[in-house]
Amino acid sequence: MKLLKNQRYLKAIVILALTLFFLVSTSIFFTYTVLNNKLKQQLVDTNMELLRQVDHKLDHTLQYIDKLTIQLLKNDEVIRFFDYEMTEQEIKNNQMRINNLMTNAIQSMDNIFTIDMYSYTKQRLVSGNILSGDALANDLQWISQFEDYGGYYKWISFKRMIANRSEYPIYKNVVSLIRTYPLIHPVGSRKGAIAFNVKEDSLYSLIQKSAEEADDGQTFVIDKEGVVVLHSDKSKLGKDISEFPYIDRILNTSLSGGHFIAEAEQASSSVFYIHSSYTDWTMIRVVPQVQLTKPLAVFRNGLIILAAVLFVFVTVSAAFVGRWTLRPMNRFIQSMRGKLIKHEFKKDTDDFHYFEYVVQDILDDREQLHKQVLESKPLIKWRLMTELLAGKGNNQAVMRAYMERLKVSLFEDQFVVMSIEFDNKEQIASPQDLHLYAYALCNVAEELMNAESQGIAAELDNGKCAVIMSFEGEEDRGRHYLRAVATADLMKEFVREYFNRTITIGIGGPVQQLEDIHRSYKQSLEALSYKLVMGGNTIITLEDIVSDPSPQFYKLSAMTDGILASVKMLDAEKVQQQLQRWFEAIAENGVPSEMIMQLVVQCLMKAATVAADIGVDTSGVFPEQSLVEMLNQYERLEQLEQFTVTALQQLVNSIKEKRSYREKNDVIDKVMDYIQENYMRNDLSLNLIASEFHISLSHLSKLFKEQEECNFIDYLIDLRMGHAKRKLSDTEEKIRDIAEQAGYSNVNSFVRIFKKMTGLTPTEYRERNKTQ
Repeated sequence: MKLLKNQRYLKAIVILALTLFFLVSTSIFFTYTVLNNKLKQQLVDTNMELLRQVDHKLDHTLQYIDKLTIQLLKNDEVIRFFDYEMTEQEIKNNQMRINNLMTNAIQSMDNIFTIDMYSYTKQRLVSGNILSGDALANDLQWISQFEDYGGYYKWISFKRMIANRSEYPIYKNVVSLIRTYPLIHPVGSRKGAIAFNVKEDSLYSLIQKSAEEADDGQTFVIDKEGVVVLHSDKSKLGKDISEFPYIDRILNTSLSGGHFIAEAEQASSSVFYIHSSYTDWTMIRVVPQVQLTKPLAVFRNGLIILAAVLFVFVTVSAAFVGRWTLRPMNRFIQSMRGKLIKHEFKKDTDDFHYFEYVVQDILDDREQLHKQVLESKPLIKWRLMTELLAGKGNNQAVMRAYMERLKVSLFEDQFVVMSIEFDNKEQIASPQDLHLYAYALCNVAEELMNAESQGIAAELDNGKCAVIMSFEGEEDRGRHYLRAVATADLMKEFVREYFNRTITIGIGGPVQQLEDIHRSYKQSLEALSYKLVMGGNTIITLEDIVSDPSPQFYKLSAMTDGILASVKMLDAEKVQQQLQRWFEAIAENGVPSEMIMQLVVQCLMKAATVAADIGVDTSGVFPEQSLVEMLNQYERLEQLEQFTVTALQQLVNSIKEKRSYREKNDVIDKVMDYIQENYMRNDLSLNLIASEFHISLSHLSKLFKEQEECNFIDYLIDLRMGHAKRKLSDTEEKIRDIAEQAGYSNVNSFVRIFKKMTGLTPTEYRERNKTQ
């Protein structure tokens, strides 16, 4: 018998030790898994943030140099150099003053190496370089290359410039900023260009200083062709490294930044990259995996040691504690044996066998029952919420039964419903994560409500949550509503602080009866739909909703006429400015989301019609069949504005390409010059021009439409309105005088046409431009 007890003791000790080993190992494993993933993400976030800061610092420096370039081009001496005809002595004096300006600019910023300025019309050069001949010609290759360049500025990635005339010349690595003069003139009408040559090593020092504070990674910059622009290894400057797989992957991605793991420098490395839209360069940071995971290895080894120490400790403790705990357990088993066993066991039967079976059966039944109760609770809660929100809560006895089962209580004096939606749901990794966020939010909402009143919250679908908040006491109903708004604000702040996400909350009006809760819910959904206008991370109440939008629709629709006129004139910059003002007006007036969609679709369809009349295929820009679906995917007004700007600018580019394939007509060129000189005449007409150039009216009309893609009247109105806008913005002349100068003898006709084109009266237009 004593031997049997010792066997039980040893068996119990072994089982207890194995159980403790399993618990310790499991705890350590899950702790390592969770913290390891978190630490990995922190390392990735740290390197990405470092890269963003370095990229911002580099962009800031280059944009400051660009600002110096623009300031220099606005100088009177530089304007004289490009625009004025001068004698030889005046040219020498002018060049001397320009050299002084260049010297001051170079001394104001250590990054600048030299400055070169070239006039295409006069074929005249002012250079900060001390050389001449072949060496200087090699340094100034940008002059011919940039003359036909389609943009207004360009950063040339890398070149070498000679810094002295000695027998053993010294070379300087530079990157160059080239800008046209005048600043925004297209190809064919430029008068010259200026080049700021910036020291490559001084630019790389900006990267190096920040990178030294991090781990042993390598940070460098390439252009869009894969050519190295900035690098610590100067032998790699100007080399094409696009053949490397990880560089090719970065060049072919459409993302502005990111992180991935690849083979780099013959080692597995983490590659981080950021693309600059200003220079069209990409900054890359390569960190070997061994270096990046060094903190993780230290953390893992520490946990293994901790697990071993804990296991030894709990095993020894189990051996000592088991002796005292098993003795009373043996007595308990012996006493229970006679009550549980109804038949004789064999002598070799273990005393634990039957007792273990019975206890396990009881525990299994209890666990199954508890599981069924827990599983049915969310379903009952969801059923209760859907019944109340759908207006089927007339049978209060059934509703109260649901509430008692859920241990939910609501006051009966006043109810307010909130509809809650997570912002940027596409950024949440999976539907399961979204469901967990919603579940946690509902729990937090109930805790916040029950602190001062009573309420219930539940997830409905796709991460959306509904909250019913009740209040006690009929007095001061307005204060109850303010308490609901304050509770919503607490929910929003909690989600931001603990979930690191944002939510938008729509709040319905207060109701007094349980069966009227569906009305407040409907109002909360209507308020939530205004998220498109008011943006995410907001609380929207009924006071924020506009009741009669019809006058706003016509006013905002009229503003699109000016946008379409700019599209016809192929002025992409002006289109962007007008769209920005249009969407600002939409936001200021609190326009409903349905009306915003209608206005945007109407504007895009009008623009498509204009392009189609010219012969441009618009199906690739915004196909009509899926346009509404494309717009509905945006949650914020800024996203909708960016889509509209991109679509119209793409349309402008398509029209430009269409025009480039058409031949110029000498007659139309002369007619256009004549219109430019005489548009202020109030008798100017197509008949007058046909008579002036001795051609038939029908032939002139056909040539005009083929060349300008619009009729004569529309072109003349756009021209006159452009003159009027400049006068209104830049002068204080009377509106009547401006109308006469634009070719309108009747000021009322001028005001009517101006308002139709811009959506504003001349006086309103002048005041708005002054405030801006």
